[in-house]
Amino acid sequence: MTRTHTLLAAVLGVMVGMTFANAQSVDELVAQAVRPLPDDLQAGATVFRHDPETGARIVLRQGTNQVECTPRDEDGFTRCESVRMGARRDLAARLEAQGVEGEELQAALAKAEAAGTIEPIPFGTILYRAYDEADRIQLLWVVRLPNATSEQLAMPTASQRDGSIAGQGLPWMMREGTPAAHLMIPINRTDLSNPGGASSRANTKMISDPIEQAVLPLPDDLKAGAAVVRYDAATGERHVLREGTNMIECQPYDPETQFIRCYHNSRAAELELRAKLAAQGNSDEEIQAAVTAAVAAGTIAERPFGAIDYRLYQDDDRIKYLWILRLPNATSAELAMPIGSQRDNSLAGRGLPWMMREGTPAAHLMIPINGTELSN
Repeated sequence: MTRTHTLLAAVLGVMVGMTFANAQSVDELVAQAVRPLPDDLQAGATVFRHDPETGARIVLRQGTNQVECTPRDEDGFTRCESVRMGARRDLAARLEAQGVEGEELQAALAKAEAAGTIEPIPFGTILYRAYDEADRIQLLWVVRLPNATSEQLAMPTASQRDGSIAGQGLPWMMREGTPAAHLMIPINRTDLSNPGGASSRANTKMISDPIEQAVLPLPDDLKAGAAVVRYDAATGERHVLREGTNMIECQPYDPETQFIRCYHNSRAAELELRAKLAAQGNSDEEIQAAVTAAVAAGTIAERPFGAIDYRLYQDDDRIKYLWILRLPNATSAELAMPIGSQRDNSLAGRGLPWMMREGTPAAHLMIPINGTELSN
């Protein structure tokens, strides 16, 4: 391409971009596009649009991190996601400009994926979405979990749409077992969130029944089927207080850790080993080494990537209501996740999710649950 042609293409791109923007400046579009992101990802995010006539990508700002965003579309949504999804999004835009849509579009993307032209949807990557009106979830993060099921990852599937619109929704899985499976994470109580939230706080210290207490961190659709167990601090022996019928196991309030916990029942062997080693006086380091060795030997199941743990704390000096998405050895760059701590915001009732311990076997996404009766 000659220099003249290159300059002409650049000018045409800017003109098209201005048409898209309805005379909004590039700076305004960039500011609008990055709104769904936490602060630590905004400055480095790429911002772009697609030409509706050709599907060509028009870059409004070249970024430096793992996230790219598009300004508000004609349906009112602003979206950001991993740069790893870029080739897929660009191909979809070009096909849509040619009139390809629906099942035909999905088939074309699947064909391109099989041919290696585009990357498969990366398991665990986040889509960030903002919407300006209160008739839908206004701030939503979506974790992509292609082909996963709720049984595998200990996730609820009952819709929380109405609760989310009221400012107190919990995460839930949609389209389980399909390539479009994902975890919906409504973000409550921020400036971009739906107004509302619980008008009162539950006094969980008044609940003495161990079974009722143990299932408190769970959404309603998982409570009735969860097993409830307790480990004897002196011996490490496991006591089953209630047999379960689903994939969840819970423990009542632990006076030592001060937590109530629920998790995938595949962890039972690991937790029993931990309890017995602790009762024998082993240090935390010795216990972790023994667990790591047992996993390597196959005597303990490895934690499912993407499985959720549920945790409740009863006072306000820590995050009271927290879900934890296990992502062993993953990094923020791979999954487009933020790593800036949201602990202080979470204690104030408006925390966003963030990744901790990236690149290690203990890597996970912290999901503070805001706006509920159990929350800070």
